[in-house]
Amino acid sequence: MNIGEPSLTKRTGSAEEEMSTLFHRNVEHLFALLLVFLILGPGCDIFDTRNAEPPKSTASTFIPPTTPEFVLDNLRSAVAEKNEANYIRCLADTLNMDRRFEFVPTASAAARYSSVYASWSISSEKTYFSTLVALTPPTATSLLDLSGGFTLRTSDSAVYQGTYILTFPHGIGSAPETVQGNVQFTIASDRSSFWSIVRWIDSPSGTEPTWSDLKGRFAY
Repeated sequence: MNIGEPSLTKRTGSAEEEMSTLFHRNVEHLFALLLVFLILGPGCDIFDTRNAEPPKSTASTFIPPTTPEFVLDNLRSAVAEKNEANYIRCLADTLNMDRRFEFVPTASAAARYSSVYASWSISSEKTYFSTLVALTPPTATSLLDLSGGFTLRTSDSAVYQGTYILTFPHGIGSAPETVQGNVQFTIASDRSSFWSIVRWIDSPSGTEPTWSDLKGRFAY
């Protein structure tokens, strides 16, 4: 070994000392973090990720329609809560019964909106109702008042006759926000023993606009 060359033993020893120092520093840092966590307690969420708030959902009051009366209750709730899904659930579903939903408008509305009522369907019901909901402020009060009773009942069918007043403050000046008239619902039981409206007949009770006018106006 030359006298001017550094000692291999000294270089090795110096490297070991540096690694030892770095190790002790890391241990001290970990110990400090652990101490902070223990002091703050398990209630501290500094290491937790914050869950996103779930989106606000539409209010939903839907009673399993095991009776014809519950169908009417659900229809009122769907209007009051502006809930399109529950509104459609009140109408006959061809997947669960052999009968197809039918809406019979007033004669004047059928003439005024002839192209719309020529092919009225569940899809038309969805379109008009969802349009009304979109136009109406969430805080505005929509209301369906039904007054009447059942005139016929069998084991799988019932007929309701009465009057209605429907209010939907949609804010469109060219369309009525309150309509009224006479209604006849034929309500039937499906293969799951749930009831829904299979036939809906609308007729005027005077000169006021009817539900048919509102449906025809917003079904485009």
